[in-house]
Amino acid sequence: MATDRPALQAVLVVVPARDEQDLIVDCLTGIQAATAAAGHGLPLVVSVVLHRCADATAARVERFLEGAAARGPSGWVVTDSDARTVGEARGEGVSRALAHAALADLDPAAVWVASTDADSRVPPTWLAVQRDLGDSGVDLVLGTVEPEDDASAAVGFWRAHRPVQGHRGVHATSLGVRLSAYHRAGGFPALEVGEDAQLVHAVRHGVGLPWTSTHLIPVVTSARRDGRRRRGRQSHGVATFLRRLDAALADPDEAPGLRERLREEVLRLAEERGTGRTLCPSEAAGAVDPARRRELTHLARAVACTLADEGLVEVTQQGIVVDGRRAVGPVRVRLVPPQTG
Repeated sequence: MATDRPALQAVLVVVPARDEQDLIVDCLTGIQAATAAAGHGLPLVVSVVLHRCADATAARVERFLEGAAARGPSGWVVTDSDARTVGEARGEGVSRALAHAALADLDPAAVWVASTDADSRVPPTWLAVQRDLGDSGVDLVLGTVEPEDDASAAVGFWRAHRPVQGHRGVHATSLGVRLSAYHRAGGFPALEVGEDAQLVHAVRHGVGLPWTSTHLIPVVTSARRDGRRRRGRQSHGVATFLRRLDAALADPDEAPGLRERLREEVLRLAEERGTGRTLCPSEAAGAVDPARRRELTHLARAVACTLADEGLVEVTQQGIVVDGRRAVGPVRVRLVPPQTG
């Protein structure tokens, strides 16, 4: 851990929202509770980015901020954004918030930036835990995410594991970074998918700053299957991931056995390859049942994601650790390299 970091003097929470009229109030209510628990005199600014909203999200944010429930943080910043990508919108939210009087003239090393999403609800201790870890000297904190329980086989498949301290998940829905590290890493890149992974990679490996991960503050995200649309096309993300799991789990009774067999094969192949090589989830699917290789590949990918939550493997694209549930295109899996954090 770094020992030359100042104690945190302020927290900034950034929340991009794209047509989230049904969920935005729950999201802001959760953040409100988390800011109250983490405050203790610390300035807290919540930055909501209305990203090309075409529904009633803006009106519901306005009504929330007018109500007594909106009291607590030092300030709220609401931005209408025409950003091309969610990464650009997230970055715009950070930039706009930094102009708030509560954050003006502060040392960037003393400001913490926490990121979540408008379709999710953070736990009450979400900011308090990040604040404590930031004050311990780390520059980056990676949290965990789980879908709300809708009693479906797909959600059950995802939730049938226990994330751990030291997990290898990367989620913009639960991520915190020191502002000085954020600046050094170049901020959130203007990407529609993977802005979180690129920032995390830049902090951990580009500038080599201390980081940690925690399972103590799981964020619950929507288990809906109707993902938000971007530029006329349906977005990638958790909704797409769950729809594919629904299709792959046509026989829910088969799920537990398949999960265990795929888990064994992913770990076996990863250990055979060693830390210097990777495997494709389809290889584990083919090892379990060659005749169903294509059908089982998405399940193998889901299993690899849960193994990353357990700190046993990393899910990557082009060598960068990603959120395998949200990443577009094929992923690779590798054992966790020694001494990486």
